[in-house]
Amino acid sequence: MRNKMGLCSIAAAGLMILLLAACAAAEKEEKGKFYVVGMGPAGPDLTASGALSIVKNADVYLTSPGLPKRFDRFSEYIDPEKVAFDPWKPFMDKDVRQLKKDDYPAWQAHTEKHRKRIQAFVMDQINSGKTVVMMDGGDPCVYGPTLHRLLKGFDASLFEVIPGIGAFNAAGAALKASYTPEDVRFIMLTSPRSLFGENWEKDDGILKDLAKYKTNMVWYMSLGSVERVVKAMSEYYPPDLPIAIVYYAGYPDRQRVLKSSLKDILEDISEIDEQWLGLFVAGPIAGK
Repeated sequence: MRNKMGLCSIAAAGLMILLLAACAAAEKEEKGKFYVVGMGPAGPDLTASGALSIVKNADVYLTSPGLPKRFDRFSEYIDPEKVAFDPWKPFMDKDVRQLKKDDYPAWQAHTEKHRKRIQAFVMDQINSGKTVVMMDGGDPCVYGPTLHRLLKGFDASLFEVIPGIGAFNAAGAALKASYTPEDVRFIMLTSPRSLFGENWEKDDGILKDLAKYKTNMVWYMSLGSVERVVKAMSEYYPPDLPIAIVYYAGYPDRQRVLKSSLKDILEDISEIDEQWLGLFVAGPIAGK
């Protein structure tokens, strides 16, 4: 009887050792994690606390140089030595942007090459057990370029998206008004490229239809072509339609709100030297 009990004890101990070894091996082979993190439009004050926690504990960052600089006073969150590279540089160089205008198929081939390189790097890090954070400004799901450009074709089961506060949220806060009062039928978030096409080849029928309803509109990436936006809107909207430009939405030291109307906005913005960081807001919210 004692011999049987001894054998059982030995067998149980052996099984426990095997289980512990298997768990250790599984833990060693455990894949890493990949996050696309919305960092807010301006810095840590407008970034979700959950996002900051993930960033703080990351092993590798993929980010443009500008994003970590916004977090200088919160340096505990971002270790610059963990930044692998800027994933946007291959897409944003001056020569590459010119190539997009001159030879679109060549530009597509160029971007596809770099997209595959970036995705292969991410997979290598995941397979090595690393936590990788792709840092995106604002909310990655609202005109954030990571999801539709860098991760095009990437297996969605391999990453998690952590939303941030979008620039349109910060703009609404700056205007101190609601996008959704009872008499407004729609909120439209768009950009000139989305509405009119890359080369403005699409018609403006959507504006014609929307003009029938009371709508609040937020135009991303529109300051560079604001004259064309105003011209298109003037076909269907009254001259006194309220317009606001929220410059540097969410930046506590740089944010500025300019209120105007459709007929006056081009003249009013002519004295302001900023062609990029500003949201064009049209509709009742702009007149509050």
